[in-house]
Amino acid sequence: MEDQVLSDADLDEAKNLDQRFAAAWRSNDLEAVMACFWNDPGLHVVVNGEVHRGYQAVRAMFKQMLDQHESITLTVDDLSYVRSGEGVIGVGTATFDLKPPGGPGTLLVERWSDLRRKVDGRWVYVLDHATILPQEAEGSE
Repeated sequence: MEDQVLSDADLDEAKNLDQRFAAAWRSNDLEAVMACFWNDPGLHVVVNGEVHRGYQAVRAMFKQMLDQHESITLTVDDLSYVRSGEGVIGVGTATFDLKPPGGPGTLLVERWSDLRRKVDGRWVYVLDHATILPQEAEGSE
């Protein structure tokens, strides 16, 4: 087992990233969403098997999602975190409440895992992997 590199304060900051991410979605703010991710071609986000490589590809995916909905609310729960060298691995469940303009809402539930690191003084996701759980997806009021 390797020595713990991260302090408890660093671990707390890494955990706070999930709350920043959820707040960015509630604000419908693409720049705030993207501030949660590593601005680097090495960024990888996998959603239901589709790989988005690099900051610009991830930004385009999230922009499309925001453009298609008048509001998106994200709830993150069932969380666990593991220190890994200078990073933190997070695992949890996320529920997106998606409200398109003029249409019925949809709940999208996913199980995710990620690697987050402190880059230029702030914690960001450098690898994110999400699998949608279709058996739990349902319409919302």
